[in-house]
Amino acid sequence: MSMTARGSEGLAAEMLARLFENTRPLVDALFAQVNDGVTVQAQDLSLCFANPAAARILGAASPEELLGPGGVAVFERYEILDAAGQPMSPSLLPGRQVIAGRSGTELVLRLRDRRTGEERWSRVSAAPVRDTRGQVVYAVNVFQDVTEVMRTQERLSLLAEAGELLSASLDLESTLAATARLLVPRLADWCAIHLAGDATPTRQVASVHMDPAKVELARRLAELYPTDPQATGGIHHVLRTGVPELTSDITDAMLVAVARDAEHLRMLRELGLRSLMVVPLNARGRTLGTLTVATAESLRRLGPEELRVVEELARRASLAVDNARLYAEARRAQARHEVALEAGRMGSWEWDIAAQRVNWAPTLERIHGIPEGSFGGTFEDYQRDMHPEDRERVLTSIQRVVAEFQPEYHVQYRVILPDGRVRWVEAHGRLTLDEHGRPSRLTGVCTDITERLALEEDARRLVREQAARAEAERARQHTTELLESLRQAQAELAQRAQELARSNADLEQFAYVASHDLQEPLRMVASYVQLLSRRYKGKLDEDADAFIRYAVDGATRMQALINDLLAFSRVGTRGKELVPVPLERSMERALTHLRLALEESGAEVKVEPLPWVKGDATQLTQLLQNLVGNAMKFRGEKTPRIRVSATHEGDTVTVAVEDNGIGIEPQYYERIFAIFQRLHSKEEYPGTGIGLSICKKIVERHGGRIWVESTPGRGSTFRFTLGAAEGPERA
Repeated sequence: MSMTARGSEGLAAEMLARLFENTRPLVDALFAQVNDGVTVQAQDLSLCFANPAAARILGAASPEELLGPGGVAVFERYEILDAAGQPMSPSLLPGRQVIAGRSGTELVLRLRDRRTGEERWSRVSAAPVRDTRGQVVYAVNVFQDVTEVMRTQERLSLLAEAGELLSASLDLESTLAATARLLVPRLADWCAIHLAGDATPTRQVASVHMDPAKVELARRLAELYPTDPQATGGIHHVLRTGVPELTSDITDAMLVAVARDAEHLRMLRELGLRSLMVVPLNARGRTLGTLTVATAESLRRLGPEELRVVEELARRASLAVDNARLYAEARRAQARHEVALEAGRMGSWEWDIAAQRVNWAPTLERIHGIPEGSFGGTFEDYQRDMHPEDRERVLTSIQRVVAEFQPEYHVQYRVILPDGRVRWVEAHGRLTLDEHGRPSRLTGVCTDITERLALEEDARRLVREQAARAEAERARQHTTELLESLRQAQAELAQRAQELARSNADLEQFAYVASHDLQEPLRMVASYVQLLSRRYKGKLDEDADAFIRYAVDGATRMQALINDLLAFSRVGTRGKELVPVPLERSMERALTHLRLALEESGAEVKVEPLPWVKGDATQLTQLLQNLVGNAMKFRGEKTPRIRVSATHEGDTVTVAVEDNGIGIEPQYYERIFAIFQRLHSKEEYPGTGIGLSICKKIVERHGGRIWVESTPGRGSTFRFTLGAAEGPERA
């Protein structure tokens, strides 16, 4: 780059910097109320702008503390970690990437306070500010505090992993040790699990710390200074009471108070605990052990939120401990049962391959449910009570042993006893060869394993049921929360519906009263203005005649507007009970009211047979009068042709009023039914804009709906629905 180019680039950057400083008050005001932190980073990586939210997120007392080369040293105060908790180089921060001319990727960072150990999460992104030559002059950093979201996500992930781990195996001690390793270092620096013992009050099954030397120190401390089983705090106290303990801040004065001698105090200080909680493992009304977590080197502080997470984890661990104990009891019962089987339900057998003879011991005959000495001894007799589904598999296994000279024979299969019961047996045998090396005999024992298999299945079912109960309890709690939220939403909706109904009633009453009270003074004004028009028309100048004409027109339109407002409000307040009425009668009354307008316009009205409907006859007449009147009004230059028809489907009658008028654009289909909404000026088409609103209100009072279908220039069809009713001739 030439000196001239570099000079112009520097000048552009300087102008951009001056522009930034000149607009600084505006920038400060714009970002003062923003919840996200915003900073502007110069090319030397110092900050030249920070809003209050950025100061709060980065631990500064005010935005000014962050600015310039002498600003708060963020990297001295905070340890910068990635979302997984691993140290991260500052050069990877989005702002520095942008300053270096690269694209700044959005990152989620963990800021760990080096003094207190407190962690905060922020989602950070950056965007470049370029000068006129496209060179990056500033980086704008945006910090969004996502601490609560990430903490919740991390805790849910921890509980999910722990639940999966605890339900995957019945190997109790290795599973608990793996669970303890989940907590370190994600939640704490230490984790230990103790189970209540038989010979001793407690037995430690897990002790986890990132530093093996600290684990050894804790072991020696417990060995030299064992805890008092009758202590009023700690593991033994929690075992006795089943109540968790939380010490958020461990002070040196506390260590001095519990130390038994100078060496004990030295070791406690070397351990460096800052927070401690002991949570019981409770299941079926018993405390099976304790789960202890603590912080030290990280300086993190354990509080109520962490206690709730550890309590939930302890609840799941308790279920695992209880399941393992139940399984162990089942295994011991199974072992005792196997001893009994070996004593009385195990029979020996021998198959002489050359002679094709099978010998059974009396015990084996009892296992097969046949009288002693009744076994025939042939190979066919051996197969006779074998389950048909297992026979081919067993015979193939025997043939393979003989054909391949396999030394050992082992198979499990079912037999059907004479009384129809099915038993499982397990056969173990050994192949014997003759002096020529040919298979001679297959000798072994056969054991009834029906009960053993049933116990194993019971143990597996027990584990599945325990896991299912835990899942069902979580689902029940979630369902309860959803139902409570739904109940609150329904109550709020009902209250708002009640308020809306009351508001609508008040509005209708107000419209009626206001319109009624306006009638009398307006009638007087209109009368006197019309009197002035008759008495002085042509006697004054042209302006006076025009003014009087305007007043007469205004008073007349106001009277029409008030009358329409009264009609609109009376739909809800003066309506009669809905009863069966002949719609043709209402149509006849409507045409009678429109007789003069029909004669003046020359309109042709065709009315097809109309059914009986359930409604208010007066309001239905007004509805049809308004729709036919509109069809005549918005006719354009053509002679109005109007057709009124109805279709009957189930309990609903759909009435259609078709015309050949000017039509309506689709975007106005909804607007025309709103009160005071007009698509044309009063000079083109007179009216107040309330007629279709009255129609809609009448139809809705009758439980129906009204809509329009139209083609501009070719006419419109207004349709509305009413409830069907039977006339006297069909009743």
